Amino acid sequence: MRVSGYVISTVLPDSDYALLLHGYTGAVDKVSKALASALMQTRGKDIAEFLDVMPDGNLDALKARGYVTELDGEAERQLLVRLALELHHSDLRNTPAGFMFVPAYTCNLRCPYCFQPHEYHRGEGRYKQILSRELVDAGFKIGERLGAPGALAHHLGLLPDSSPQEWTGAPGKKIGLFGGEPLNDTTEAIVRYILGQAVSRGMTVTAISNGVELARYADILGPTGLSELQITLDGTANTHDRRRVGPGFKETFAQISDNIDLALSRGVRMSLRMNVDSVNSAELESLSDYCSRRGWTTNPLFGAHAASVRPEGNYRKESSKADLVEQTMDLHQRKQSSFYSYERIARETLENCLFSEGYAFKGVANCSAESGLLMFDPLGDVYACWEEIGNSDLRVGTYDSNGIEFEGEKMHRWLSRFPGAIDECSRCPYALIHLSGCGKHAADQTGTIFASACESFQEYFPRTLSQVFDELEARMNDRPVRFQPQPKSMHIKRADREGLPANSASFESKFN
Repeated sequence: MRVSGYVISTVLPDSDYALLLHGYTGAVDKVSKALASALMQTRGKDIAEFLDVMPDGNLDALKARGYVTELDGEAERQLLVRLALELHHSDLRNTPAGFMFVPAYTCNLRCPYCFQPHEYHRGEGRYKQILSRELVDAGFKIGERLGAPGALAHHLGLLPDSSPQEWTGAPGKKIGLFGGEPLNDTTEAIVRYILGQAVSRGMTVTAISNGVELARYADILGPTGLSELQITLDGTANTHDRRRVGPGFKETFAQISDNIDLALSRGVRMSLRMNVDSVNSAELESLSDYCSRRGWTTNPLFGAHAASVRPEGNYRKESSKADLVEQTMDLHQRKQSSFYSYERIARETLENCLFSEGYAFKGVANCSAESGLLMFDPLGDVYACWEEIGNSDLRVGTYDSNGIEFEGEKMHRWLSRFPGAIDECSRCPYALIHLSGCGKHAADQTGTIFASACESFQEYFPRTLSQVFDELEARMNDRPVRFQPQPKSMHIKRADREGLPANSASFESKFN
């Protein structure tokens, strides 16, 4: 016997206890700090080393929960790979393909940290092209053919039961808009055409927009039109207006704020984003307070999140995800705050392990590119990742009125990325939680998407796990909550662990 290599532990706040989480059984246990320390000290090692330092404890219970296993290191890794592969096939089989249109590469702002080159935004050369009606029609036809759950993976032969016949079924009910800036004066006509085509198919339209010219779309905002928006404010007025500016738009904070009010009044679901780096990180609390004063935080349609970005210039330090998590969690410990960052992963993990039916880990796709996303641009190119659009070397295919033509194995590669396909990840206790991180970031760092983009996950996840468990326990025990719950995120059901595999042996028999 040996201590499992997939044990995760974190010390609970103001407590003599620690939390154990098993990375593939989904077991969650509150134990003494001494026991947790002994398990972590001997993680992946022979049981004899654990027994030398083990405090009083029940070895049979540890084995039943998966923290101690009969499997050797390689057998346990192979078990993780088989579990991940089963979840991967489930993702491909059951997730509808996602579809987005890029109405134009042009943008009315020139945010200094943007990952897209500003030659796109200025409309230089080929990037001045506006999406045509013919390409919109072609995109919708492709969506009707490949939008049903499993259709794209079957078309590409990526499932064990894939066959050459046409896969039919209802596509998803949403289609997205991206840019550049998808909602500006030059794109209005084609956006209205897209909306008309979507409505005729019973679909709604979402958009990632800077919100500057949203008022010109006022009449189509709402649950049956432009139904969901992500809009960015980068701090309060002085800071935001130094960052999110463009030709003809020197101060945008007040205008965007008014447009957020407009969208909420029309019934649009609003996700406010703050891009955080070392330049504006101190503004997070001020913007959170502003959202409260504006009355947004009491609207059930409103949510807010912060994301770390690379700042302009090499002399400025990027705000890491770990730094940002410290900020958002500190805010929630001190006051009501509208902003969350990457602590949602701990919340979703614990809710699934403690309260959901069936196996605790629900999927292994880190993002929609890995479960099937097709982005149709105005040049007739198709992309799987929105950080790659515009770079024709990275397109996964082309499209026109004749349909879609995939280029080589590029789409296959995106749909083949999951933790079990990456050796480093298959050995990691966080494999089914972190899901290998962003494939694009991994490619930027290593030259391949089949690598992990850890991005400080092992640094911040245990802290968030501790705080979220403390909050859940407080709510169940009716004591004061130290860490406030995220609005609209708590869906706690009665715990029912019947039928859940509890140890390695039961997983082994199920997935052999």
